[in-house]
Amino acid sequence: MNFKLQLVACPSEGDETTLEDVFTWSREDLSLASVGLTLAESKELLQRLQQTMIGQQIATHLQLQQPVGLRKKGSYPLQLKTLFGNVTVDSPRYYLPPTEAGPKTFSPLQHLFPQHVTPERLYLETKWASLIPYQKTADLLHDVLPLSAKLSGTTIQQHLHAVVEAQEQQLPQEVAPFHGVCQRDREALPCPPRPLVVGLDGGYVRHWHKKGCFEVIAGKSIPAEGAAKCFGFVQEVDAKPRRRVFEVLRSQGLQANQAVEFFTDGAAVLRSLTSYLSAESTHILDWFHLTMRLTVLQQYALGFAQVDAAGGKALQDGLTSIKWHLWHGNAERALDKILDLDDRLAVHQDDPLVTKQYSKLKPLARLLADFHTYVEQNRAFIVDYSERQRYGERVSTGFVESAVNQVLSKRLVKRQQMQWTRKGAHLLVQARTKVLNEEWEDCFRKQYPGFRSMAAEPLAMAA
Repeated sequence: MNFKLQLVACPSEGDETTLEDVFTWSREDLSLASVGLTLAESKELLQRLQQTMIGQQIATHLQLQQPVGLRKKGSYPLQLKTLFGNVTVDSPRYYLPPTEAGPKTFSPLQHLFPQHVTPERLYLETKWASLIPYQKTADLLHDVLPLSAKLSGTTIQQHLHAVVEAQEQQLPQEVAPFHGVCQRDREALPCPPRPLVVGLDGGYVRHWHKKGCFEVIAGKSIPAEGAAKCFGFVQEVDAKPRRRVFEVLRSQGLQANQAVEFFTDGAAVLRSLTSYLSAESTHILDWFHLTMRLTVLQQYALGFAQVDAAGGKALQDGLTSIKWHLWHGNAERALDKILDLDDRLAVHQDDPLVTKQYSKLKPLARLLADFHTYVEQNRAFIVDYSERQRYGERVSTGFVESAVNQVLSKRLVKRQQMQWTRKGAHLLVQARTKVLNEEWEDCFRKQYPGFRSMAAEPLAMAA
């Protein structure tokens, strides 16, 4: 049995149609292995169909848009990198009227195709590159699509960087405040049902050129209604971090009178990102990071109890009391309790026998002093966590830890001995967060007019 695929081109109404053979293939014995198209046949079919279709489109376009009164200089091959292979077409060039300044020749196709990679191909390359390594993306696309064998991970990386850099230029500038609304207009707005909850935290990735790591900030925003969204950036590279966070909140319906609760681990860098974003914002110290420090101190207290049972019991009781006061938002009383424990440890440190039996007494005293500094610097952001929990409100940033794992660890850190530059990590995180938020297709629509045009919704019938 023989098959033939033909392409019928209809330029416009009234014009003569053209018929062109695209692909032929044959089948003899029917079996499970020979039924339908093979992968190799489908690749060749798509590549030939793409070549024929683009050739017909360009020929019709040049015929309709041929410059009048310009002398043709010649033509040169122009290569388009499409989703179904590289297509080479002849691009004519014409002489322009002589002028003192400006170009001397003109190419219609060069103006029509300012870049030689189609948006459909860029979309697939960048989407998959944000989810899996660059080289694996190249291998995947090469396996299923009739792409050139020269496609490499470096090419995928360059394409992703170019797309994201173009999108970064569209991000508005930083302003303060972002909501330029007076108090009267703010009070006239409808009251939002519940606060918008935003959590921020940092993760570390390996540096490419230098030893050590650098920090990538990631966060997650959870509205009262609708889907949550994640975001991330490298602060040393990002010139508009507050604007980036604000745009995420605005896409979730942030109003000028919207109450926003920011959860962080108390780092000054993270707190500064929440400035001027909303007049109704509240900064809350994450309970998880408080209890994590207390848990470490409790472990030291257990070891101290092996040397001095009474002193260890008093230390454990003191830490339990500090945790109770912090849980109920009484930071002042908790600071007094920490100073009391510090005085007790100072007495033990003067005892050479205890110091000899428990060698970690000095590290314990240092950790307790650091904890006192931590609580003192964040006392304004310690709230009554017990009351918030009773009313079903958030007290911890567990959802942010999952966001850091989703944005950073699964692509940049875990089980991968990868090293990154700050700029490369920043650009990749921008693409990855938009893909995870299911916004990548909308970004391409803004960047490339006509890309996957959304079908118009049918109008409701009148009553």
